[in-house]
Amino acid sequence: MPPPKASPAPNSYRRWLVGAAGLAGVALLAGVGRLILFRAIEREAFVPAPGGTARPDDFGVASRQFAFASGNRMLRGSYVAASPDAPALSVFHGDEECLADWAPVQALLHAAGISSFVFDYSGYGASTGRPSVRHLHQDALAAYAQFRAVTPKASRHYVMAHSLGSGVLLDVVGDLAPAPDGMVIGAGFRSARAAAVVTGRVPRWLAWMLPDPWNNIRQIRNLTMPILLLHSKRDETIPFRDAECLARAAHGPRRLEAFEDLPHDAAIEPSYMTRFWAPVIAYLKSGKL
Repeated sequence: MPPPKASPAPNSYRRWLVGAAGLAGVALLAGVGRLILFRAIEREAFVPAPGGTARPDDFGVASRQFAFASGNRMLRGSYVAASPDAPALSVFHGDEECLADWAPVQALLHAAGISSFVFDYSGYGASTGRPSVRHLHQDALAAYAQFRAVTPKASRHYVMAHSLGSGVLLDVVGDLAPAPDGMVIGAGFRSARAAAVVTGRVPRWLAWMLPDPWNNIRQIRNLTMPILLLHSKRDETIPFRDAECLARAAHGPRRLEAFEDLPHDAAIEPSYMTRFWAPVIAYLKSGKL
């Protein structure tokens, strides 16, 4: 005897199935759309600086220029030693920057008795590969390992992020081992999504669709290490309120050094460099905010 035929689903149930399938399709399309948007913005977000010729040696300071691996890419680094036991600083630089831009800074830090390590991300300067969020995450971890390797006797180890570097550094800082003794953030942004809006890469109405891999507010809430933040009230690229948001979000010791009239790139501009670095040098040498 053949089995009885299944009863047809009630109309309401069929409607529910159709509706659920429709919502799943919309969710899938939205997810794909967010990914496509993210990839498009990611390609536009990074502006790698070509390699320059300046080195700390050109400013009277001996340096070690070397290459190290990050995944299947080779990154370039520059190390200047003040003395084996001097405080040491690892720099995560900004967009449109490279080692050559930081050569005079390394000379300035050397004169103040501070060792420094700077590196170029994938695709920046003479480093190979192309920049992406994933690659810069790998680059940051590889660079920090190099930094610790060349400064084994330093009295204290610090990390510093400038502009774009704030996202790169805060993305990995919880995974740095041994942990740094403190952090410096210059001209940092509160999130990559917010930065994409203020720099005009994404219209505000579309920002909700953009993934936010570098949410600095979220990351800084998890930190207890001392943090010195520096930002100009007239920063033409990243609003000063971003620094205020970061300072409020930090749970550990922190201090916000507010400048009245410095440009966004004051850290590497000769006319403003001394003013920008004075509070940083004081912090690195004393270990106190």
